[in-house]
Amino acid sequence: MSLLIDIGNTRIKIGYAGSDGRRQQQHTLALPHQQIEAILPWLEEHGLRPTQALGISVASKALMYQLEGLLQHIQCNMSWLDATTPCPLLHNNYEQPDRLGADRWLAMIGVLAQQHQHRSRPIVHVSFGTATTIDTIMPATTCAAQFIGGLILPGPQLMYDSLADNTAQLGNGLGNITAFPLATRSAISSGVAAAQSGAVLRQWQLAWQQHRGTPLLVCSGGGWDLIQEEIQNAYQQQLQLLHLAVEPVIWQPMPVLDGLAYMTTSFRNP
Repeated sequence: MSLLIDIGNTRIKIGYAGSDGRRQQQHTLALPHQQIEAILPWLEEHGLRPTQALGISVASKALMYQLEGLLQHIQCNMSWLDATTPCPLLHNNYEQPDRLGADRWLAMIGVLAQQHQHRSRPIVHVSFGTATTIDTIMPATTCAAQFIGGLILPGPQLMYDSLADNTAQLGNGLGNITAFPLATRSAISSGVAAAQSGAVLRQWQLAWQQHRGTPLLVCSGGGWDLIQEEIQNAYQQQLQLLHLAVEPVIWQPMPVLDGLAYMTTSFRNP
């Protein structure tokens, strides 16, 4: 049994996988960094006794060391994965593979593992976090799918915060997302949503042009609620303009944990 750990910029997400490499969705926990010690009581409460832990982190080394120390109390060995960790599902074409964020790499693996019925199609995975990342995967021509690159831009909340922090009168707050806003709050919300959806559809269309197969659009991340309606509507319009079959955006809430779960089938502690 394996503990799955995704340490993000502000939160820690915890999952659990059986020996078959499937994530047990009923055993999922999210907590802020300062509550890291709650992991052990949570494991005890749910009767979970992991023999190994696989994780990724984009946070400080100190937090990683603190977690390792906690898990030593239950004789659970911790192994950290990154974008240089090989995966049979996906080939990393990044110019410097070690510079690709571990969260992006494991999320793409998780998307491929969960959307296995669509592996013959290109996949565009978008994570709306502190930063928005838009990564494109081309289907396998031989043994593995190919990560061909992606974008990084400020996430929805960061766009809001940047305007509030760097202007004198705009302030915080949400407004209605409309085509032609007539109020400041609406203008900001509509602008943020348009910027996010424009970047997403740019990458989706480039993937479509390169492969001439309809790319699957998969989204995740805590900023999704801020731009969900705009992304859904813009995506449907894009499909209609290209005379393609209309389909919804796929929501996959925790692709990093799904990727870590998949990796438990091929990764073992030495």
